[in-house]
Amino acid sequence: MIRVSIKRIFQSLMMVFASLSIFNVLYSQNYTPGQIDSALIVKSEKFRIRGQNKELICLNEKYIIISKNQNYLKGEILGYINIANMYATIGDYKNSFYYLQKAEKKIKKIKNAYLSAKLYQEYGQVNYAIGLYIKALKYNAQSIYYGKLISDHNEKEILSGIYANRADFLHNIHRDDSSLIYLHKALKIKSSPVINSLIADYYMVYKKNTDSSSYYLNNALNLLRKMNYWNIQRGQTYYYYGNFLNKKEEHEKALLYYIKSVAILEKTKRVYNIPLLYKTISGTYGGLNDEEKEKEYLEKYTKLKDSLSRVCNESVNTSIDEIIREKESENMSKNNLFLVYNIVVFCLIIILLFVYIHYQKNKNIIKQKEFETDVLKEKLNNSYDFIIELAKKK
Repeated sequence: MIRVSIKRIFQSLMMVFASLSIFNVLYSQNYTPGQIDSALIVKSEKFRIRGQNKELICLNEKYIIISKNQNYLKGEILGYINIANMYATIGDYKNSFYYLQKAEKKIKKIKNAYLSAKLYQEYGQVNYAIGLYIKALKYNAQSIYYGKLISDHNEKEILSGIYANRADFLHNIHRDDSSLIYLHKALKIKSSPVINSLIADYYMVYKKNTDSSSYYLNNALNLLRKMNYWNIQRGQTYYYYGNFLNKKEEHEKALLYYIKSVAILEKTKRVYNIPLLYKTISGTYGGLNDEEKEKEYLEKYTKLKDSLSRVCNESVNTSIDEIIREKESENMSKNNLFLVYNIVVFCLIIILLFVYIHYQKNKNIIKQKEFETDVLKEKLNNSYDFIIELAKKK
């Protein structure tokens, strides 16, 4: 029994040493900045659009450690932003803010337009998701500013997503004409299924133009043929295509695309998109006089909406805490500036007082010297007169 125990302990120790060796090989290996960027931008994005969240976290955490070991700040920041985005997509806004704040602390040490554009884009999206639309637009404006400063052609493609975000934000506050302008700006930089779908939806809802709507939806569907089935782009496009079919009163066909969309969004963990779909499906069943299905999806909508609202309320508090910290920091800066101003004024007064005293002192010295000179002159004159008198007497 003792031999068996010793053997097991020895095997366990060997496994530990083997794991440590593998860890050392993985994390002590030197990676070029290009290799780290490729992993955190290209590979991470593939995991993101497929909803492979565990794989995305493992990948980003690995390269955050590698970046720290190699003092590669850009890689560390990208990792934090990617993880923040993932948490936002599953409705965990509190954790999303946490990782964005980690990225923000690091980004102050580096001047990189792409990273700043990406950070503020994510801040905009999270604030929009929790209902802080004006704050979302403010962050989005900062993101656009930095996006325009990007010189690398591939990195500059991020502007497409940023413009599309702004279009979405503006649509929510009923500035739809401006929304369309930004959608076309996004499309000009990079044509994606979702951007084409959003433009199609605009023409269908606001212009009642089925031809234009059909044109952009066909573009979207053609682009999807080149993509993996399970991705967020397909899920969102199918939703807008379902709306298009509903407008044409092809309700049964619309339902097929709505249900496909729900399946894809569930698979890709896009929870915050699903409540609207449930509500739309419920309304479509209502139009078909299927009361049972209408009620079923309305209950699903209410349950998920309430659940997400609770999460949003917690996240709003997190965002409000952030605003308070910003204000406190701003007030502290103002107070510090006021203190510095007072110190400078005080120092100037002391200097001026010193100069004045010095001047008065010199003035008194000069007067004293002048008085002494006058006295001396008078004495000399008296002496001179006395000498002349003596000379005359002789």
